[in-house]
Amino acid sequence: MKRNRSYSSFEGSSRRRKTSLPIIPIIAVLVLAGIIALLWSRGGEKPQARVEKVIPAEKLGQ
Repeated sequence: MKRNRSYSSFEGSSRRRKTSLPIIPIIAVLVLAGIIALLWSRGGEKPQARVEKVIPAEKLGQ
């Protein structure tokens, strides 16, 4: 008689498989990178505003 036995790695293991990387530090790094990217995009060089100097009338004719 043949034995109907499975050699699957899923069968017979009662302990949980541990993930290779913990999820909480990964989420923390992603949130930190998102905050840095947001602050970086909001800061930086501002567009130059037009500056108009008041020139007295006597200087205009010279």
